[in-house]
Amino acid sequence: MKRTLIASTLIAATSLPTFAEESKVIDPSDLTQVYTQAAVFVTSDADVRVSGMLTGAWNENTQFAGFLEGNFGDSDAKQGKDSMGADYLGSRGQYFQVHAIDNDLMPRVGFMTDIIHQKNAGLDDNLLFSAGAIGLINPKYTGGAMVFPNVNYTVGEVFGESADGYMLNLFTTVPVGDSGAFFQAWPEYVKVTGDVVEMESTAFNMMFNAPIKSDRTQWLMTKLAYASADVVLPNGWEVENEYELKAEIGVKWFF
Repeated sequence: MKRTLIASTLIAATSLPTFAEESKVIDPSDLTQVYTQAAVFVTSDADVRVSGMLTGAWNENTQFAGFLEGNFGDSDAKQGKDSMGADYLGSRGQYFQVHAIDNDLMPRVGFMTDIIHQKNAGLDDNLLFSAGAIGLINPKYTGGAMVFPNVNYTVGEVFGESADGYMLNLFTTVPVGDSGAFFQAWPEYVKVTGDVVEMESTAFNMMFNAPIKSDRTQWLMTKLAYASADVVLPNGWEVENEYELKAEIGVKWFF
């Protein structure tokens, strides 16, 4: 059910854009920083994801970013027979704002709002609004790793039916060497319910990202996701899915 599982929409919402502050060395490992960027990714489903982000600052302690993303592929692809295509599959727009605060435990916090659209073969589209928060726990309390708790509330239409729910993530970033490369891993849990539809998803994600250029303006981005989602469709049909391993590779440019 490549094109009909809401999990692919909601997991995309928790796959945060990478933020890096303009006045410092580019560091995509820190999810509470901002920087202008563009990216292209290819997934193991043979889909293509393109994105871009513009940034600015309200004052010296508050930065903001506007993010747009589009997903394209073969909308007629059959299960297990993925193929390249240029059909529109979905999109996402986000406003993100990050604040430096006088707090020893959590020195930076960010807030985001998302609008997410996804096409579903044979079913009505998903159109969701999401609002959430993310924070950086001071690394001196986490053994030098960067840990980012994230919570989101989501409401909108799932397969044409009204629904709402929440998403929980716990991102952990560990640097590798001195080049800026890093591992990032996070579990995520998503639950959305309506009068008819329902979805519950669990995923375990891991990324390894490394700069291609010494000035860190170009990066190789890789991701593995081991995920499963159970859904109830508008006709009452219950779908229970096995865990699947999916991969993604791409290049991101910072400006």
